[in-house]
Amino acid sequence: MARFEQYEEPPRALEGLKVVELPCLDTMPFMAASMAAKSFADFGAEVVKVEPPRTGSQERALGPFRDEMPDPETGGLHLYLNTNKLGVTIDLENPRERDLVLDLLASADIVFNPNRPEVNEKLGIDWRKLTARFPKLIVVSITFFGAESAYKNLRGGDLVATHMSGVGYETPWHQVTDPENQPPLKLGGRQSDYLTGYTAAAAAMCALYSRKSNGAGQHVDVAQWFSMISMVRPNIGFYSHEDKNSDSFQRLYSRQKRAAQWVYPCTDGWVSFNAGTDRFWRGAKKALGHPDWMDTELFNTVSGRASNIDAIEAGVIDWLSTTTRNEAFEKAQAEHVPCFPVHSPAEVAGNEQYKARKFFVDLDHPAAREVRMPGAPCKFSRTPWRIVRGAPRLGEHNEKILQNRSVESGARNARRNLLKKPLEGIRVADFGWIFAVPHATAWLGALGADVIRIETSGAPDLVRYLTGTDGSIGANRSGVFHAINSSRRSLALNLATPEAQEIARKIIRQSDFVTENYTVGNMAKYNLAYDDLVKIKPDIIMMSGTPLGQDGPFARTVGFGPTTQAFAGLCHITGYPDSFPCGIGGTWPDFAVGTGMVFFLLAALHYRDRTGQGQYLDLSMAEMVTTMMPEAMMDFLMNGRDQAAIGNRDESMAPHSVFPAAGDDRWIAIAIASDDEFAKLCEVLGMPSMAADPKFSRLYGRLANVEELEREIATRTRAHARDELVAKLRARDLAAGPVYNTPEVINDPAFSESSMLVNLKHGEVGQRVVPGLPVRFSAIDLEYRGAPMIGEHTDQLMSKLLGYSAAEIARLKEAKVLI
Repeated sequence: MARFEQYEEPPRALEGLKVVELPCLDTMPFMAASMAAKSFADFGAEVVKVEPPRTGSQERALGPFRDEMPDPETGGLHLYLNTNKLGVTIDLENPRERDLVLDLLASADIVFNPNRPEVNEKLGIDWRKLTARFPKLIVVSITFFGAESAYKNLRGGDLVATHMSGVGYETPWHQVTDPENQPPLKLGGRQSDYLTGYTAAAAAMCALYSRKSNGAGQHVDVAQWFSMISMVRPNIGFYSHEDKNSDSFQRLYSRQKRAAQWVYPCTDGWVSFNAGTDRFWRGAKKALGHPDWMDTELFNTVSGRASNIDAIEAGVIDWLSTTTRNEAFEKAQAEHVPCFPVHSPAEVAGNEQYKARKFFVDLDHPAAREVRMPGAPCKFSRTPWRIVRGAPRLGEHNEKILQNRSVESGARNARRNLLKKPLEGIRVADFGWIFAVPHATAWLGALGADVIRIETSGAPDLVRYLTGTDGSIGANRSGVFHAINSSRRSLALNLATPEAQEIARKIIRQSDFVTENYTVGNMAKYNLAYDDLVKIKPDIIMMSGTPLGQDGPFARTVGFGPTTQAFAGLCHITGYPDSFPCGIGGTWPDFAVGTGMVFFLLAALHYRDRTGQGQYLDLSMAEMVTTMMPEAMMDFLMNGRDQAAIGNRDESMAPHSVFPAAGDDRWIAIAIASDDEFAKLCEVLGMPSMAADPKFSRLYGRLANVEELEREIATRTRAHARDELVAKLRARDLAAGPVYNTPEVINDPAFSESSMLVNLKHGEVGQRVVPGLPVRFSAIDLEYRGAPMIGEHTDQLMSKLLGYSAAEIARLKEAKVLI
């Protein structure tokens, strides 16, 4: 008789954790807590989403809705953001019902609270009260400007955070030729909301590891503004290292195009293309068929190409004028040159790479029926991301959860110990380079992990030469490198040699994590692929972060973070209305992806702590970007509508844009979320009659007449000094902020006094200011150390960690194994 093994669902990485998500009570849509809680729910935590009765959470009202029919149960944003969650309705403004939330928190591990401090204090749920009442609870404040900032009670949101961070100032990236008529841009969708959500998820996992070491919960302060500032980390390195008269430094003060753009027109659309390095330039020559115009000594160096970028772009555009996107993609990639098509959401949904990796998932929902949506932001080999239940209907789990609530357990034996770092004893063998992986391991290093960066002077990280210090360029003088690679040791190792590969394996035998973002296949070439490593370290956790993932027809492509925006659909929905697709400032999405990596790595470590089992994490940068544009993707998947760029506008708010202020290239971001707020805006701008005009008094009218509305507002804002008008609007509790460049960000008093700017000593360039983590912990003393010089710790690691003698080390240096 045939026998069948019983099917068992695979384990879940965060099973056993209990998370509570509180609703945002502001009129400004703010999806960060929803994304943070989704990250936990989709990897197995029990997440209880608290919603206001009757209306539910904000995303229920925003759509996109199937066939344009609003329904709070079937909106695409609600369906996407709330997978795997349990839903209850509680009125936080009702004292009796508020007690139900406190009962939930008594047995919770983490709570995400997306409300401003003054709102929480009014409700009696501010972080000080919650951490005192529940000493083991991790209270994550997710606010516009930070729970402890001088701006803590100001209103903000996606538009304001983007433009106050410097990211908006740099968008579109190297495409601005007419600053007066090409204002700074926000990114398509609500990118800063979802970035802040991933930041909060990563920070919550860090606090969880702190609790494992000392038994105590704590407060975690996550600000949307700081999360976005973290995306311009290289600029802070420029500012603190570069000669003030250099082109790199002066670039910080101008939006005008100064370097090669990231997107170019083809016969059937656009591509993202970059041939900035010497290697890529040689490949580009082959891809273009060695045209005569490329064979000039003027283009033989990086500086020469930068000085003649207009001529190079003219040649590239001429080539692409007779080339399709796919032809350009295939020819460039054949020569290992970063190039990706600019995809629309529809093209992303039908792309062969996404199909091969089964990225999009289907589920049955009791109200919405069949629903397709973006899937895993990172693939886990042992504890896969998966959806076990669709988004809850409003109040669906009230009886199950609220009628069987736990009894508060008081102090719960909490104890504090600030001496031990959360990740002390954890070691990382870090093969990462450029931006994303080094940013992730900088988090781990600041939390006490021993991060060993394995690199070589023979093929150094491109970032080590991206810029210099005080006008001098060298392997140890890059302000950008220093801004990203803090808190680690450097081992100079030539992996092309078998002896170096064996040294790397010895490091890995004593490590917990291996991180890398080489082109697919390179780790296998060095005999360091995951299948090789589990033989020598069975519980190792390895993460590979590549543009398109480890498998699929385009897995071996070469690219940067900014080129993956194009493939993932983000360039298509970022831009001016009826204009060209835009590259995004702040080297997006590298640092957003790096932040997500922190969460994924610690989730895998949490699972290993419970079971002793490691696993392989496969992250596609493009796929993670697509998880951060649910409005556009769900609109296509539900309605077949292929969204286009709408500039700084929002489909649910008006006005929602940047407006000119007095002076040259001075702008102010204003986001109005209600009719009452619009009336206040009209008063401040001296046009009270406009608030009563039938065309503008209600949201529907303002959206229908948005161009006229923006013209009228712009005529008033031009008469005001930027910062004075911002102050007047904030005094009326409106969401407004200045459009900052990086120097203005650094000199903003609330930011300059924050914990995010740290002064570190570097072995060659001395004391310099670099960016720290964009979060604050009440019970973690972060450990920052200056970025290492290349190979700075080679002798130390070889002798003390691996036991090599001085003679052996000298021999290995002579043999170019250590280099």
